[in-house]
Amino acid sequence: MTLLTPIAVKEIVLQSLQFLQDEQAISLYCYVILHNHLHLILQSDQIIKNMIRFKSYTARQIIDYYRSRKQTDILDALQQAKSPSKQDSDHKFWQRGYSPKQIQTMEMFQQKMDYIHLNPVRKGYVNRPEDWLYSSARNFAGLAAKISITRFSD
Repeated sequence: MTLLTPIAVKEIVLQSLQFLQDEQAISLYCYVILHNHLHLILQSDQIIKNMIRFKSYTARQIIDYYRSRKQTDILDALQQAKSPSKQDSDHKFWQRGYSPKQIQTMEMFQQKMDYIHLNPVRKGYVNRPEDWLYSSARNFAGLAAKISITRFSD
């Protein structure tokens, strides 16, 4: 499913990331939001807590967005994806867990950042990474960007 395709949904994700940055819960170094997934490079002293906050808030907001649009096909699919044992919600938006990897060198950071920024190019959405509006590639190219990022020199 391409649940992250609507601009309003991408904006919910961005607003949540910006909120976490503003309250200094995370330092966001790199991101890309595609139609069906996202990638982040971030740092947090409480990564698990802050990713739970991020996923919980964005899931509620995005489900509300689809409810307000009466997109029952999407809501039904999200309801069917929910585990019967989960009693705290009616829908499952995000995949369970996440895949944090510790970046130990600048070389590794560059490799991960290149992989993230090239995602929209590999998918054929744009020709250059900085042409994808929902990517920190724009920040690194000196173009107007949707949200701020932290740079190692900051």
